[in-house]
Amino acid sequence: MLAYCCIILPMSIFSHSQAQTTEDKRTMNIEIVNIRSDKIISAFKEVMERYTSLHDCHILLVQKKIKSSTMQAQPIFNFKSLLKGVKTYKVKLGIYVRDSDTLRVESLPKDVLTGWFAHELGHIVDYQPYSSWQMLRYGIRYVTSQKFKRKAEYAADTIAIAHGFAPQIIAAKKFIIENELMEQKYKDKIAKYYMTISEVELCVDEKAIAQPSTEL
Repeated sequence: MLAYCCIILPMSIFSHSQAQTTEDKRTMNIEIVNIRSDKIISAFKEVMERYTSLHDCHILLVQKKIKSSTMQAQPIFNFKSLLKGVKTYKVKLGIYVRDSDTLRVESLPKDVLTGWFAHELGHIVDYQPYSSWQMLRYGIRYVTSQKFKRKAEYAADTIAIAHGFAPQIIAAKKFIIENELMEQKYKDKIAKYYMTISEVELCVDEKAIAQPSTEL
């Protein structure tokens, strides 16, 4: 994946409306906005520590209201990125779990949070080989092609498994499938586009794990 020198930002704690910039003295360049939950930050950093190909990227984790989702991983586009390629990515984290206005994300079990982050950061690993213009095409294909969307979601799961997060991926899937708060429509979407628990277990048992790139 892309490799650049990162800018290490010092740890600082601001008000709820401002940013918290988290330093990992080794290489990670993480900016955390509107999150005070130690559990959320710990789960995110646990995943980032293993995703070494992302250590040279600027990763923004921000918590805000999200429609019809709990987490989303996206590239950040600006004039510089269009000229030189995407090096900054954003993970948006909902305040409440999808389909609920009472279940807060910060109340999720640690392994579920970790599995969810492992999947979303797996998407970013999958994005890395592409230029900004290619990422625009990626987004269009994700929205318009069911086959491509399935490949992209399988790639994110496979990357997470390759980094040792199979138990957490399974925990996150079980949470969605078994949770009565989740609408059946969402559960059907998970069944259609994402790896099943059996497929995750098969990957681990057969060690048939790679880090695929979703081909355009």
